Amino acid sequence: MSYIPQIEFFKKRPFGDKLNATFVFIRENSKPFFKAQLLVAGPILLLITIIINQFSFDFMGMGFAEQDFTASDIMRFVKLYGLLVISGIITGAVMPSVIYGYMNKYQTTEPNMITNNDITSGLGSKIFNIIGFNILATIVLALVAFVLSFIIGITANASVFLVVIFVIVTFCLLTYIIVTMSLGPSVIVFEDNNPIDAIGRCFKLIAGKWWSTFGLMVVMAILGAIINQLFGLPRAILFGIKAFTSFEEGGDFSQIVEMTSGEQALNILFSVFETFGTIISNSLLFIALAFQYFNLVERKESRGLMSQIESIDEQQEEEDDEVY
Repeated sequence: MSYIPQIEFFKKRPFGDKLNATFVFIRENSKPFFKAQLLVAGPILLLITIIINQFSFDFMGMGFAEQDFTASDIMRFVKLYGLLVISGIITGAVMPSVIYGYMNKYQTTEPNMITNNDITSGLGSKIFNIIGFNILATIVLALVAFVLSFIIGITANASVFLVVIFVIVTFCLLTYIIVTMSLGPSVIVFEDNNPIDAIGRCFKLIAGKWWSTFGLMVVMAILGAIINQLFGLPRAILFGIKAFTSFEEGGDFSQIVEMTSGEQALNILFSVFETFGTIISNSLLFIALAFQYFNLVERKESRGLMSQIESIDEQQEEEDDEVY
């Protein structure tokens, strides 16, 4: 008898059911799911977390130092910022690839039988496709922002009212595109689609359901921010103690970026802690978007219903064969 997952993916779900399905999926698959996240995506996220923290400390060091910015300071800032952007692009591809790779396997395999090899099979092509999609989405957003900014610049001397209108239109249009493109990783992984076709597919699926997708993202973003704040609390306490100590010793805030060997060890430990928080918060967001994708596909194409009909037909044929 073939394995039947406890959670049906392609199913029409109202807003609350999508949230509930997200937490049920996490609860049912917590051990194998987070194990796969930590072993596959964890090392990359840990490296990115360390880079971000180093970027923050270097930035504060340049800002608090009693000297003007030098050319080397600016170049260091640009290099770190560029590395940060590249890291963000990679994170935005690795996390959904691993999460959706697990969800794909979940449809045919019991959670405790899913291995890392099952998840990483074909992972490379999915990551590169999502990276390509993210780059295309960024280009589209940049072009829209540039064109609308150019229009705002032209109308700046004509009317303040027109400027306000175009600023609002720009914000709304960019938000609409961002929310629509959020379905891209799901389309690429679950439909094995390419980046260009995925863009058109996103606009087709989200038609008439943009607001529910937006609301789902807002709720998960708020929840993710709370989780990240909780996991970032130990580092915030360490930073607060160092800032207070620096102030007490004469207000030399440049000492904040100077860490002892013990503080460096704590910094690495806190980076691991924050990485786990990032995995949890991002997992909630991407899983919720996956259930929104399944919901939209079912509403427009009835894929789950058709699958159930085919399953009933196959079962009936097997029963007929047994009779004869």
